[in-house]
Amino acid sequence: MAAFRTLKVFVMGQDPRSLKSIELLNWTGLAFVGKRSQIAQARDRKELQEPGVYMLIGDDDAASGLVDIYVGETDDFAKRINDHVSKKEWWDTFVVFVSKDRYLTKAHVRWLEKSLYHSAKAAVGTLNVRNDKEPNGAALPESDEHAMQEFYQNLIFVLETMGHTYFDAVARPQFVADGSDVAKFQMTLPKEIGKGDLKGYLEVREGSFILLKGSYIRAQVQDSFQTANSGYFALWTKITASDAVRKTDVEGALQTTRDIEFKSVSAAGAIVRGRATNGKTDWKRVADGKPYAECFGDD
Repeated sequence: MAAFRTLKVFVMGQDPRSLKSIELLNWTGLAFVGKRSQIAQARDRKELQEPGVYMLIGDDDAASGLVDIYVGETDDFAKRINDHVSKKEWWDTFVVFVSKDRYLTKAHVRWLEKSLYHSAKAAVGTLNVRNDKEPNGAALPESDEHAMQEFYQNLIFVLETMGHTYFDAVARPQFVADGSDVAKFQMTLPKEIGKGDLKGYLEVREGSFILLKGSYIRAQVQDSFQTANSGYFALWTKITASDAVRKTDVEGALQTTRDIEFKSVSAAGAIVRGRATNGKTDWKRVADGKPYAECFGDD
């Protein structure tokens, strides 16, 4: 029998976009999701006057596909948010996690904050982390650390369910059911790099686009890429400067050291080839050579 999980969403108003709380059955955590315009309403919630971990989220950068995010922890979100309203103008959505039974301590939320921060930093293809420095975290007793690891997995599950799918490739357990949920594509680097034998590999998993570990990507971009597509060029610069890629023995080629998730097939293709790329036509399904557009449509 398939396993199912139940979420309860409470909308605090007539508009479906109103401030809402989210509960997961058999979990002590409680999430609040709202917009910047709903801060006054959030301040009145007693639940948000307890220790918690939170995220501030900005709109997608249309050029690069990156989402701005800030990760923090607090003893009292209702008070802490005032500082972010006055000093940070880029965000429009907040997500806060607290405990329904007041279980979370300062050390717990500091541990959660650091875990979220590292997951966000690892998501180099989807997130732009706005924190100025890495959180200090906290050392926990072994039993508490195990409890927080479970809390963190449930936290990610709730985020995913609510559409905040930023941490797929780095925080959610990888899945391959019977093969029907995954389609694999490949893209070849230019012939002048590795004699045309080097490829990048992409998996499409329920609408997520994962450039697989071990894929080759171009180490130098075309000059036109820097001006014609500055968003993807900025993304390429960010990824190639991170520990998500490594140097290889092949001149002009780098290789990914872990899975990297993207929000579009074209973003993933641009990173592989170091130039503007139509991912819908240039990614070919490994099984039969069909382009992505023929497999999933041209939407």
